[in-house]
Amino acid sequence: MKRVISCIIAILAIFTAVAQSSTPTIIGKDIIAWGYTDRLMIGVCNIEADYDVLDTALVAIDYRVSYRNSHDSHLDVRYRLLCGKQTSLFYSVAQQNENMARYKNNWSDEELDEFYAAGVPTIVIPTEVYSTAEEVRARHNIPFADDIMYEYREPITHIEWQLTNQTREIYGYHCSSAEAIFGGRVWRVWFAPEVPISSGPWLLGGLPGMILSAEDSDGDFRFEMEGISQKNEEIRLYDWITKQITKKQWLKFEKNAHLNPYSQFSKGGQVRFYNSSDMRELKSEWHIEYYPLLK
Repeated sequence: MKRVISCIIAILAIFTAVAQSSTPTIIGKDIIAWGYTDRLMIGVCNIEADYDVLDTALVAIDYRVSYRNSHDSHLDVRYRLLCGKQTSLFYSVAQQNENMARYKNNWSDEELDEFYAAGVPTIVIPTEVYSTAEEVRARHNIPFADDIMYEYREPITHIEWQLTNQTREIYGYHCSSAEAIFGGRVWRVWFAPEVPISSGPWLLGGLPGMILSAEDSDGDFRFEMEGISQKNEEIRLYDWITKQITKKQWLKFEKNAHLNPYSQFSKGGQVRFYNSSDMRELKSEWHIEYYPLLK
């Protein structure tokens, strides 16, 4: 039986995860949200939901992902890549922690350290990316909503990489460099032929070895491996409420969520947002700097 969690607990979990000093107040049907004004609070999903096992991971790679949130600053978030024989899963560890916080009441000091070290989830990088030889399935948690995923599917894209003569060592692995234009950005990656799996973070892959590091030419996004291990771990697809959309529809939503967050999420004024520093109500003038991963 699925655990029933109240809306209040779910909202508190979100704000706790980003170390908010103030508590959201709920008055009747009006939700007064006291939060950071430069980021979006991501919804959570019930990890006690039913799930299908798509594959078993043979290799797991942990990545530290740096993404731009303003002209002069970046935020860090952790992701993990699970590679099975038929399916790979690239997922947000930070989002997984948010989901876990929905029902986990007691945390050890070590668990809390790991929780905060995983960073703050972002919607510009998918919550989950399932990849096979034929198809990509990208899923996003929705800001300010619980138990809802947006999902789009598309055929796998074969990236036209250009190999360079440059080499470097990453965590003891001898890596070679390659460059390509993908998703409207110029990417330089470092891959390790010693790890003979043609995969990598996000949608990057197709090289004769695992991609351990990747950065776009604008310096907006960087994926850097932090660890690699061999383990038999289930690659799960949770049975969450999912809205099927196109990639074009998702990018439109993503852009509007940043440039017009009040109109996107206020539900006609039912949900109200305040700047926690001066208690100023945020309305149509509120916007969040937008640096899309896919241009």
